[in-house]
Amino acid sequence: MQMRLGPVGIALTLALLAPAVARAEGAPEESLLETTAAPPFATQSERAADRVWLYNDPARVAAQGRAVAITRFTYSGGNSPTRPFAANVGTRGALLEAGGEIGLGHGLAVTATGAEGQDSTGSARTGAVVGVRWALLPDAPASGNRTQLVVSGGVLRELAGSAGAWARLALGRDQGPTRLALSLHGERIFDGIRDRLDVMLTAGASWRLTEMVRAGVEYVGQDLEEVVADAAEGGARHIAGPIVSASFLDERLSLVAGPAVAFGRGQGRVLGRMGLALQF
Repeated sequence: MQMRLGPVGIALTLALLAPAVARAEGAPEESLLETTAAPPFATQSERAADRVWLYNDPARVAAQGRAVAITRFTYSGGNSPTRPFAANVGTRGALLEAGGEIGLGHGLAVTATGAEGQDSTGSARTGAVVGVRWALLPDAPASGNRTQLVVSGGVLRELAGSAGAWARLALGRDQGPTRLALSLHGERIFDGIRDRLDVMLTAGASWRLTEMVRAGVEYVGQDLEEVVADAAEGGARHIAGPIVSASFLDERLSLVAGPAVAFGRGQGRVLGRMGLALQF
C-alpha cells in the first residue's frame, strides 16, 4: 500500500528533517562554530518551549525549523460568544484546544489552533485560529536582550460559527527569577450584531521557585470596549488567579495549570485551566 504525502505533509517533513541535516553537516567544524557569530534570531527559543502562561500570549516565537505543539483544557460555566483563544474567559463547560507553531526564521512563525467545545447555547461546536507571529526584538541567548516584543495577526472562526480577523501585541520581560507579560488583543467579528472591535488585555507575573518550577498570577480583561460602549456581548469580563508551571526535558516540555475567579456583569464563578507544550 502506497502512502502519498500532500503539500502540507511534505512541508512538515522537510521542516522536521532540516535541523538534523544541518547539525550533521556542521559537526566536523567545531572550531568554526565557536568563533562565528550567529544571527540574532538563529538560536531564538532553542532553549525552551517557553509556555509558562495559561492566558497570556507567549512573547517568544519558535526558532527556524523548530515546532511547538500545544494543548489546553478549560472548564467553566461561562455564557458568552465563545472564541477559540487562550485569553478567552467566556467558554461554557469544557473546551479543548490543540495546535502548534512552526518557526520560519528571522523571527517569523506560523501558528494554528483548533478548538472543540460549546457555544453560548450549549451546542457542541468547533473553531480555529490561524495566523503569523513576528518577534520584533532579538531574543538569542547571546544577544543579552531580556525584553521580548511579538506582533501577530490572522483570521479566526468562533465556536458559534462567525468568522473574523485578529491582531495582537505581546510584551515580555525577564528580570532575574521574575518573568512579566502583557498583551493587547483586538479582533473584528464579521457579524452585524457584534461590536465593531473586541478588545482583550492580559497581564501576568511569574517567579522561578526552583530549577523546574515557577509560580505566579495572571489577569484577563475581555470585551473591555463594553466598559464605555453598548454591551452587545454582555459587558466586560475579568478573571484573575494563580498559576503553577513546571518544565522538563531541558525545558522543552512545559506543564501549567491553575484556578481563577471570574467577575464582571453576570459573572461570579470559578474556572480552571491547564496546558501542555512540547518543543521539538
